[in-house]
Amino acid sequence: MSLDEYESRRQLCSMSLGYTAYDVWATQARRERRYNIARLLNASSTVKRIRAECAFRALGEVGRTEANIARALAGLEPDTVATGPVTGTSALSRELMSRAAFALAEGRDLIAEELGDLYVCSGCGELMEGAPAVCAICGTVREGFLAFRAAESMGALGPNKLMRSLEQSIQTLHALMADLDDELLSHRVGTVSLKEMVGHLTDMDVVFRERAWLILETDNPRLPSAHPPTLEKAAMYADHTIGDLLDSFQVSRQQTLGLLRGLTAAAWHRTGHHIIFGTIPLTHQGNWVVEHERSHLIEMAQIRHDLLEAQSDNRPITLHDNLIPEILDGE
Repeated sequence: MSLDEYESRRQLCSMSLGYTAYDVWATQARRERRYNIARLLNASSTVKRIRAECAFRALGEVGRTEANIARALAGLEPDTVATGPVTGTSALSRELMSRAAFALAEGRDLIAEELGDLYVCSGCGELMEGAPAVCAICGTVREGFLAFRAAESMGALGPNKLMRSLEQSIQTLHALMADLDDELLSHRVGTVSLKEMVGHLTDMDVVFRERAWLILETDNPRLPSAHPPTLEKAAMYADHTIGDLLDSFQVSRQQTLGLLRGLTAAAWHRTGHHIIFGTIPLTHQGNWVVEHERSHLIEMAQIRHDLLEAQSDNRPITLHDNLIPEILDGE
């Protein structure tokens, strides 16, 4: 094995492991609602992916698709080599991770002033905070950078898809609550019951509508926080009937849809100032509430499944660890 081949194999192993680590950590950060830290970890995973791809190509492992399929069928068995550290391997990476560690020590996400827009060069995988005209390493122009901006940190759904997602939540909630008696709806799995989660989603819809109204009616307003509508504060909904809770969500969501329906593209791109994400468009907040609901609807579907299975098997009710909701302050 030549020195160049050895180094390419070392890079492939190191970068592949680093990509996996950062990617999984980013998923966990999003689950804990640490969206800026997730953005940093997503950018870091992309750095590793691009560099792993470069090493893989340097080893001659990429040909025409016919040859690639033949290799896939035959089984790819690259030699592995010792890699050394696979994360925190650059000065900028260590600096950014140190900022994240400081914020987490204070029990919070990074705020807008602590993490700028991140970019990754698609040519060589160089990580940058802020975008220069060209990559200092390989000369790729700014248009070739992959962006990890606060404005897209919640997702990149456009107005039409946002509206469809917001409309669909009403039907999805009714389906998830169907055929469950009050005992099951009030049963706490982990730290929360299905009733409390329905009430929590209504609370967050109210916060979103208030922010949307401010953005539409005021020039770049400072957006109010989502406190106190956390899952922890939703305990008061345990004594409500599920019919009342579903009705409250539907009424609130219809009011929200009424505010947003028919908005122009320019209106969707009006901005507000968020303490964590900085200056963001209305589409960011739409993606925020959709992402928030999506994660909770998945949790609720899992809770429903586990409740019904436990009831039929006459056994204790538990929830898969990776789906237990985090009780964190709202964003």
